Amino acid sequence: MLALALEATSAFGLTGVEIRTGDVALFTALIDALDLYPVWRRRLIKDFNRKISLEQDLERLTLATGSTRNEYEGVLAALAGSDRKAALALVTDLMSIAGTTNVGGRTVAEIADRFLEQSTLKGGALPRDALDLIKRFLAISGDPHGSIARLRALAADAKLDITAAIDAFESRVGFMAARGVETGAMRFSTSFGRGLDYYTGFEFELHARDNGGEPLVAGGRYDGLMTQLGSMTPIPAVGFSVWVETLTRLGGKPAKGRVGGSAS
Repeated sequence: MLALALEATSAFGLTGVEIRTGDVALFTALIDALDLYPVWRRRLIKDFNRKISLEQDLERLTLATGSTRNEYEGVLAALAGSDRKAALALVTDLMSIAGTTNVGGRTVAEIADRFLEQSTLKGGALPRDALDLIKRFLAISGDPHGSIARLRALAADAKLDITAAIDAFESRVGFMAARGVETGAMRFSTSFGRGLDYYTGFEFELHARDNGGEPLVAGGRYDGLMTQLGSMTPIPAVGFSVWVETLTRLGGKPAKGRVGGSAS
């Protein structure tokens, strides 16, 4: 897929483009290995995918619990220590008593998740050692091979079970090299993401050097897209978007017969 994207930029006369990459599966593996509360896991992964104040949220989740009370204090107390199934049952019962099935367009499940999140956040802070590990992880960047070495060192030092995700990343880099991609020139960052929460693995953007504000081509693996659109089961998918106007403006019209193929 990345090789095809590079062929697209080359067809417009643009070579030596900047390749920015990341892998949300690595972050997901890290959060799973830290064995956090489910609501913390969902919140952090959502923040990472959408790029909504992840750093600020990490700090906020480590603050000491405050004494502020709200109108749902009783519900939050009842949910303390509960799992999602118990929270869903309680909220379902409460809404049944009230004679309603949704509030403000939110379903029972969404309301239960929100209450459970508030209960967990009120019950305690994100452990400081977990925060430190997440920050160390997010600081890893550089060429893929050096990043793989640093990831393995972090996993060994912190005794984190993320080997499978690192192995998959390393294998992918090897396949890219075999396909002719100059992996040593790639820029990898554990904090890189496209800001879309349906991505589930490798992500990339191609930028013109010295003019990198707007991507030329961008995409990755998004196995979560179809479930967000209503599919009952995940459907593996990869693909990318091409900014044809930007390619034309920076590189000119494509050479005849050089653009083709499927992106997904």
